[in-house]
Amino acid sequence: MEYAIAIVVVLVVIFAVYLDRKEKKGSSTSAPRPKPTPVPVADKNDNGITSKAELKTLTKVQLLDLADKNSLKVKKSGTKAQVINEIHSQLK
Repeated sequence: MEYAIAIVVVLVVIFAVYLDRKEKKGSSTSAPRPKPTPVPVADKNDNGITSKAELKTLTKVQLLDLADKNSLKVKKSGTKAQVINEIHSQLK
């Protein structure tokens, strides 16, 4: 009788391990990978000078990313116009 209980316990453990591996395998293939965010392009005409008009075409989030990329100090709490002015003055 003790052998039968031991066999049942071993089978339950093997079944639990099988289900755990099956769940891990299924979850890794079904999760979509996030797309990389495009790098904001401020100098569209490639003349080396970024104008305020070119900066105005970007969103505030893109402007903050551009400032981080160029190691510029910008107030994140400021308005978009203030962010544009700070970036433009530091890029000169």
